[in-house]
Amino acid sequence: MDEEIFLEEKEKLKEIVGKINNEEQIIEDNLSSSDMNYDLENIAKANVLQAQIKKLEDIKKIKDKPYFARMDFKEDSNKLEKFYIGKISLLDNKTAYPIIVDWRAPIANLYYEGKIGRAEYECLGEKIKGEILLKRQYIIENQELIKYVNINVTGNDELLQNALEEKADDRLKNIVATIQDEQNKIIRADLNAPLIVQGVAGSGKTTIALHRIAYLIYNYEKQFRPDEFMIIAPTRFFLNYISNILPDLGVDDVKQCTFEDFAYDVIGKKLKISDNNEKLVIIVNKEFDAINKGKIDIMIRESKYKASIDFKNVIDQYLKTVEDNYIPQKDFVIMNHTVMKYEELNKLFKETYKMYNFDMRINEIEKNMIAELNKSAVAIIEEIKKERAEKIYNLEGKERADVYDQYDKDIKLLEKGQKKLVRAYLNEIPKMDCIKYYMDFVQNFLKDSDEVMEYLRKNTLRNLQKNEISFEDLAPLMYLQTKIFGIKDKCKIKHVVIDEAQDYGEFQFDVLKTILDSNSMTILGDIAQGVHYYRGIENWKRFIDVEFGNTKTVYTTLQKTYRTTKEIMDVANSVINKLPEYEKEFIVLGEPVIDRKNSISIEQVKDSENLVQRINTKIDEHVLNGYKSIAIIAKDMNECEALEKKLLNIRSDVKLIKGKDSEYNAGISIVPSYLAKGLEFDCVIISDASSLKYAESSLDIKLLYVTITRAMSKLDIFYKDEISTLLR
Repeated sequence: MDEEIFLEEKEKLKEIVGKINNEEQIIEDNLSSSDMNYDLENIAKANVLQAQIKKLEDIKKIKDKPYFARMDFKEDSNKLEKFYIGKISLLDNKTAYPIIVDWRAPIANLYYEGKIGRAEYECLGEKIKGEILLKRQYIIENQELIKYVNINVTGNDELLQNALEEKADDRLKNIVATIQDEQNKIIRADLNAPLIVQGVAGSGKTTIALHRIAYLIYNYEKQFRPDEFMIIAPTRFFLNYISNILPDLGVDDVKQCTFEDFAYDVIGKKLKISDNNEKLVIIVNKEFDAINKGKIDIMIRESKYKASIDFKNVIDQYLKTVEDNYIPQKDFVIMNHTVMKYEELNKLFKETYKMYNFDMRINEIEKNMIAELNKSAVAIIEEIKKERAEKIYNLEGKERADVYDQYDKDIKLLEKGQKKLVRAYLNEIPKMDCIKYYMDFVQNFLKDSDEVMEYLRKNTLRNLQKNEISFEDLAPLMYLQTKIFGIKDKCKIKHVVIDEAQDYGEFQFDVLKTILDSNSMTILGDIAQGVHYYRGIENWKRFIDVEFGNTKTVYTTLQKTYRTTKEIMDVANSVINKLPEYEKEFIVLGEPVIDRKNSISIEQVKDSENLVQRINTKIDEHVLNGYKSIAIIAKDMNECEALEKKLLNIRSDVKLIKGKDSEYNAGISIVPSYLAKGLEFDCVIISDASSLKYAESSLDIKLLYVTITRAMSKLDIFYKDEISTLLR
């Protein structure tokens, strides 16, 4: 560092901190003098007040590290400007000149993608051309400048290396400063085209997902509200893991949920659902059990079918039969007067209003029926009056009055109760919810054409009768709900980001598209981590063809891994490379950025007691070296539970992750391999990588790959008897 420049930058930091403090004081003074009890007539003032409160919160978040970079840009035919880039934008309250530029602003794209020299960026559809003269990064702690570094591209720069040295619980929070060129392109990709990202473990897919939402909300704030964006994560445990990141990026109110949670909202009720991982556990535990092999194969084929677009197409056929028989097969007749014929009503339902769900169609038809009844009412009333006159002609006293009153009720009903008369006709439509429709579909529409369909029908009906469903039943139920009844406003979304996308099937994506009514999706996944292969995506090309057809789709890959060391990634690459060739078409090998030695240890243990002692020793070593998140990863839950029981006899600071956990608090965790996906830990201890645990099957290869790639700094591998051939 140049000492003179360092002192200049220290002074600049001091100046900017002073402006931030001044801005903070002005807002606090304004708030303290404001009337906080605005009524509805002062909505505009209330909105201004809320904006001020939000701005104050943002300022407090960035005070200690107000910015992380500077870029000097000279626009053609304009003067040189120095832009300091941070998490939020801050304008001078007197000149409106930017004190800090938001990383999401169009000009900030030059910092991430531009090189020193000629450059251009796009703003409001116009290309702005000029020259980048300087790109500088800063390390700032507690309002003090520690270091600056001049760079050309945001590649393996010093700020990135510093960030990668951070512990797992801090790393996600500080990623904005180190977004890489290939990540930035994905974050800023077009909102309207479906975006698919195949990224290796540790390539920053989750980080990109969160920052893309923050970017889109910032740049499309006039078109979308934050609550119209949704991120779907694999588990609630994972949601807690990322929960503090979006607010830290200045984004609140984004819908964050699991697919199950969103399904419950769409369906309108919470059903008893079997564990998302239940089938995987059965497959993991019994994969080589010859007795149950046939049953497991049928179960896998049933799941694949339910998750496929083919199953959705069969439901569409069922919906066609429901549609054909939805309107009561009779004319709308009032007091022997035909108001509307069945054919007319059926045509309205099937053709005129076919763009709507069934419920909305009926609402529109109801309006038509009321209008037609109004038109016919005068003639019908005249006929009633004529008939009444004939009936009472020879009657006297109470008998005459009773008959008169009866006819008078009919007249008043025609005059003022048209809706009641119409509803009486429409109430003949069967009252069924989406669950009853699904049960009718499975029971009466599907046929036992083979052993898989026989299993599907019997198993699904048995579960539905107990008010239970499997994960694969969610998409059909959501689809039926959407097509027949529509969805509530709180379920209406305009863009969805799906993390760990390889674990979802074609039908699940299709129902999301139906709810979105567009292709505006960001889909991030890794086929190499597709342990839910029996219901998920195994081939991106087929997926794109099925879901998006001729629609312009952006497909990109991320190969650099910023999580694990080169030593660890070399082992992971070696494992995943053992997949059969036909499964490797969409798998890319990770290119590690971190090159740190002595990050792996491999050790044979004598027995279970020896294993627990060695794990305990490793934990103590890692804690002593300052590591905060340590995971002991076993292949399945049975192994995890046995380890927990033995380790708790030695120490009290271990926690077993069972999949329904809602909190992630670092520390020492015991995790089954299939629940570790999407998470990262400072240190990972593989409890048993023996050949008995991990054989040369595709599932075992993927589970072991997932396990290895959770480690950021240290990977300890233990095994009994002989080590798995996957690690040789």
